Amino acid sequence: MRSDASSMSAVGKEVDSEGKQAKAFIIGKVSTRERADAILMTVGKEGDCEPFELYQIIMFNGAIRPGGLLLWQAETGEALAKFQEIIKVDVEAGVLHAREASAKAGAGALLLQLSPRWNVGAPTPSMSIDASSSEDEKGGEASGLRQRRGEVTVAKAAEQPSLAVAAPPPAQAPEGSLSARCKTMLAMLFLWGLAPMLLLWALVAWVRHSIFGPSFRRGTPKRQLRVLVTGGKMSKASAVARAVGREGHKVFTAEIMPYKYCHTRFCTYVSKHYVLPRPTVQPAEGEAAMQAIVKEQSIDLIIPCTAPVESSAYAHLREHLPASVRVFAFDGATSDELDNKYTFNQVLVRAGLRCPLTANMECMEDAVEFFRRREETGEAEDGKCFIVKPAVYDPKARTEILFLPIPDKEKQMEYLRSRNARKDVPYVIQEVLENPEYGSFAIFNNGALTGFEFFESAASCLVYKQSRGKHYDAALELNRGLGKAMNLTGQLTLDLMHTASGDLVPIECNPRIHSAICTLEGHQNLGAAYAEPDHMPSENAEVVTSQPETFRFWVMDQLFLMAGFWKHKNCFKLTVSEMTRGTDALLHGDDPMPFLAMYLIQIPSLLALELLAGKPWLKIDFCIGKIVKEGGD
Repeated sequence: MRSDASSMSAVGKEVDSEGKQAKAFIIGKVSTRERADAILMTVGKEGDCEPFELYQIIMFNGAIRPGGLLLWQAETGEALAKFQEIIKVDVEAGVLHAREASAKAGAGALLLQLSPRWNVGAPTPSMSIDASSSEDEKGGEASGLRQRRGEVTVAKAAEQPSLAVAAPPPAQAPEGSLSARCKTMLAMLFLWGLAPMLLLWALVAWVRHSIFGPSFRRGTPKRQLRVLVTGGKMSKASAVARAVGREGHKVFTAEIMPYKYCHTRFCTYVSKHYVLPRPTVQPAEGEAAMQAIVKEQSIDLIIPCTAPVESSAYAHLREHLPASVRVFAFDGATSDELDNKYTFNQVLVRAGLRCPLTANMECMEDAVEFFRRREETGEAEDGKCFIVKPAVYDPKARTEILFLPIPDKEKQMEYLRSRNARKDVPYVIQEVLENPEYGSFAIFNNGALTGFEFFESAASCLVYKQSRGKHYDAALELNRGLGKAMNLTGQLTLDLMHTASGDLVPIECNPRIHSAICTLEGHQNLGAAYAEPDHMPSENAEVVTSQPETFRFWVMDQLFLMAGFWKHKNCFKLTVSEMTRGTDALLHGDDPMPFLAMYLIQIPSLLALELLAGKPWLKIDFCIGKIVKEGGD
């Protein structure tokens, strides 16, 4: 893409930027506190950033005055259509107003006017859009989520429904928009209405800590490290920041937009917070930003706590950093192997470990052959059912599950065809196992297991407590053996379910951190498990594990459930009596601000964007700090 920018400066003089320097030009003007009355952008085929990225830079940095004009001219209709698709939410929210461009501007021109009431530099509703999903944690099609080594797949504009840019008059606003805004406003009022209770609870925790001292032992590291923790919107990020901060290291955090006001930036142990480009959408810019932070702060260690769709990018990041910088994650190749459900299954097969029957599907013919072979060999008589799911994480496809085989072969064929499996977008055919579902979270260093938790799981799990018994021991040994066999250094989450014979087996692997780390907080070795490159438990007692009585939940999640904001489905709902036996996962006497910031700053700031956008949402995930929408990551 080539970007040629011309703008009218604050004093009325026309200024220009030609060729590939549009982004640097805009940032340069902002640094001198200039704001344009109008900006003209010509979108071509080459340049230093995409149209939407440049739009974000203009809006976020306040490069244009309220009421200013933006004129976009595109060499192709496709380039303009992609841009229109994304900014449509800002038009509908009233941040922008569509205006009719003159004939001189050309057929491929789009004229927009910024609302005079818009606060300069404030995030726009479109910044809440995850270009790699409907984003929170939890979109395009599956191909948009199959990004390895920073490559990005973008759906063609021709494959999307055509969208008009003009905003409808208020009187014609759809009922869904009004309903969504009412729900959003109620959620904000509910949160702020409970602010006195939250403030009192945080104060009590702080006073108790001040009088009786910490419930953990502060570490004394061999050398103070400068640590960068990414994924700041997540509760697990603040847990890691506390762990290494308590160990005596200097901590910095980072997160993408629209999570500028994430709770982790308010952590007692965090020195500075950064806002990053999305590594899946802007891989080059994301890499450059990380390199700049590493250089500016002399970072020694990076601990990724990011969303699933971004984890692969961080696994490959080490290839582009100085050798002195450690990334506490598996290397790119190992991460990709474990993240793919079929290749992970083959790791288990080669290791002689129990696992569900799993077949690779790179086209419809693979699935047809799999079921045909089972019928011919008589294996189909074993009564096993199978599901077809993406080989790599895709939240949208998870909602379209059908148990196979079914008597209606025509319907089965249509379903298999609709998966659109390809070599670059593989699926797996996996045996259906039995509930209950469990999860395990493990930390490794040089092949040794340094931390472990085992818990009962759910699709939306915001309640954590150690689950003891024979399954705990089996999962512990499974993780220990896997770490040793692959010489792992990093964090690993396994999803486990039961076979018909009662054996607990892993169904998939997520090579990244899990929110279950909240039960491990306060252990004397947790900080060392992350920060010390030679940390190695000399005995089982030194492995970071939780106490059996440890019970963690997110109080606002339970209160919103009780208030009926969303249905009790695929989650754990506690009684008031049960809640008194545990505590909020975010609340810590030595660090009470993230607890308050998540509930009173981070989530309300996201709800404010939803109030402007007027789009429906499903629930608030207070654990990962996001608004969950249909097909989110």
